[in-house]
Amino acid sequence: MKATKTRRPVKRVKGRGTRREWKRPKQRMTPAKEEIKPRLIAFEVTRRCRYQCKHCRANAGPGGQTELTTQQCKKIISSLARFAKPILIFTGGEPMERPDLYELIAYARDRGLRVVMATCGYLLDEAAMTKLKKAGVSALAFSIDGSSADTHDKFRQNEGAFNAAVRAAQLARQMKMPFQINTTLSKINSGEIIGITELAKRLGATCLDVFILVPTGRGSEIDDAVLDPVQYEELLGELLGLKLKGDIKIRVTCGPAFARVCEQAKARGLTDHPSGCMGGKRFGFISWRGDVQTCGFLDISAGNLVENGFNFRKIWMESKFLNDIRNVESLKGKCGNCEFVGTCGGCRARALTMLGDYKAPDPVCGFVPGKGS
Repeated sequence: MKATKTRRPVKRVKGRGTRREWKRPKQRMTPAKEEIKPRLIAFEVTRRCRYQCKHCRANAGPGGQTELTTQQCKKIISSLARFAKPILIFTGGEPMERPDLYELIAYARDRGLRVVMATCGYLLDEAAMTKLKKAGVSALAFSIDGSSADTHDKFRQNEGAFNAAVRAAQLARQMKMPFQINTTLSKINSGEIIGITELAKRLGATCLDVFILVPTGRGSEIDDAVLDPVQYEELLGELLGLKLKGDIKIRVTCGPAFARVCEQAKARGLTDHPSGCMGGKRFGFISWRGDVQTCGFLDISAGNLVENGFNFRKIWMESKFLNDIRNVESLKGKCGNCEFVGTCGGCRARALTMLGDYKAPDPVCGFVPGKGS
């Protein structure tokens, strides 16, 4: 027998006829804000690191900070998994400095989260890589900030840092662990972008993720190295050329205007259009203290998970700050008037650190609204 759908009768209204009317049951609609679930969450599990990198937003160092306990980290991971299934990025500091790292990775994997890790690479050997794979890490990101040891080691303020990162990348390739290269560009090293790209390709990276310097944390000490608007636009054009060439996947972080540059390049056959700033929308950050933030560079807490009983959903959906960040119509100056504001959004962290207002225009962007649609 064929199943039939149940329909509810509509009440008859006096004076409007006696025909029996029917209507379909209302479809349950998902509230619009329910769609704002993070696809990526970076979890800063430690601020310990043996390097003293000039640009480090975390001001990471050898030790001394009080970290979240293993159980607190697990409660945060469980709360994330109940609300969404984002890719979880273990970051720091250097996450490998946590002795319970493998336990936390396995815990996240067992709750259905895909786990990746960002690392400087100095603690990675064959045994550690084997344990990471067994625990459930599916990909790695290695930070390399120069095409040679000279540039990278000066930036990281540690002799041997370049060789350690390269060895770790070579080991990952040998052990069939996918990885990408992260590089932070400023006036110090932006001229090496071609060399860095070639290095990433030789090492076998799946992607080059270019971070544009935000002068926060230890990076505030090199604020004179922040790209000016002309240099920024030239670099974005160079990155577009590398993307169009297609030899390696190119991503740009903290450089949301790259989304605008790619949108303007549609006529050149570009089909892969990156997102602008995803902070507080599709990307979130959890600090070493349990604070929920838009990203690691915008040091404003939307709420603390330890203090609110580990309810990530409540903070993510109800935070006044996060909902304000999501409203691009509230942006000021050029960003607020720009026809690409929905595509780009500007860097809110750079606006805060350089201009004192996260709603201010991105100070490194020289684009004039109305001139490049």
